Amino acid sequence: MAKLSFSFAAILGLLTAIGPLCSDFYLPALPEIATHLHTSTTLTQLSLTSALIGLGLGQLFFGPLSDRMGRKMPLLISLLLFVVASVLCATTQNIYALIGWRFLQGVAGAGGSVLARSIARDNYHGTMLTQFFALLMTVNGIAPVVSPVLGGYISSHFDWRMLFWVMAGAGLALLIASQLFIRESLSEKSSAGTLLGTAKTVLKNRRFMRFCLIQAFMLAGLFSYIGASSFVLQNEYGLSAMQFSLLFGVNGIGLIISALIFSRLTRRHPSEGLMQIGLVLAVAAGALTLLFAWMHLSALALIALFFTVAFNSGISTIAGSEAMSAVEARESGTASAILGMLMFLFGGIAAPLAGIGGETMLKMSFAVVVSYSIALVIGTHTRE
Repeated sequence: MAKLSFSFAAILGLLTAIGPLCSDFYLPALPEIATHLHTSTTLTQLSLTSALIGLGLGQLFFGPLSDRMGRKMPLLISLLLFVVASVLCATTQNIYALIGWRFLQGVAGAGGSVLARSIARDNYHGTMLTQFFALLMTVNGIAPVVSPVLGGYISSHFDWRMLFWVMAGAGLALLIASQLFIRESLSEKSSAGTLLGTAKTVLKNRRFMRFCLIQAFMLAGLFSYIGASSFVLQNEYGLSAMQFSLLFGVNGIGLIISALIFSRLTRRHPSEGLMQIGLVLAVAAGALTLLFAWMHLSALALIALFFTVAFNSGISTIAGSEAMSAVEARESGTASAILGMLMFLFGGIAAPLAGIGGETMLKMSFAVVVSYSIALVIGTHTRE
């Protein structure tokens, strides 16, 4: 088992940040893009939707490809494609072209996340793998908070196209770093004829699917919060845009702290037991948020919401680690693709459902509690 190198882990962690970079970094510039490209808000928002679709579908491409070709070549392809797509986005003069290039950018960006998980599985297992997934959750907690703030700063000083030039530069830097510091980690490659068989084997792996579904439903709860929180906190609770950003950032810090605490606890306690305790506490915190929202106790609801969100990353750290540990190294690319695809699928479905009929704290917290409760049921069902 390889030692957890900071530079190695940092590069893999940054590869997972490509997703938030794709989706959140240019959000502050959406109105400016609509104006400059003489298009509607709806079409401009479709450029975000197309990137998210690409991020989901790209997992299914790069994961199995890496099981056949190894990790380095698909990683090189994905980062090169990301750089090219970013340049095309920066130079486009047409909203429909932007939507298409954003889809390509999303597909390319998916390679970073899926391959980071696969490379981690090739090098680590047990507690070391859990520590690595804690790093991923730390990055995933920081990136959505930092990306729109940094994007807002850049867009206030430069043309919106600079955002995509920055993305291209980030992709190029990661490409160079990955080629210098990441070695081929897959020792046994799959043939083209066995890829379908590998997918079937992974899907039939009950232990993998159990932890995969736990993480998917936890992410569904998190996306319910992410998708509705700006409307709930600004429209219902009367927070300003700056106050919302600060509160969203505080909750993001909670995600980071939780991931680090759970990863440290796994050194002394069984991961399975910790995850189950975390699930119970997450459901309890969600239920308190729901109760305080129903009682119109805003301050208490916001405090309970902090813990509801925070527990998510600790549980996801263990669930993701255990899911990848449940498969063979030669299957990890396909397994990582399935894990990532289900996370995007469940999260994408949950986000709009939480706001049906108008976003309120009551509806949002109810959606979170339902998602967490399903994860709890799966988590306490240990027969595999």
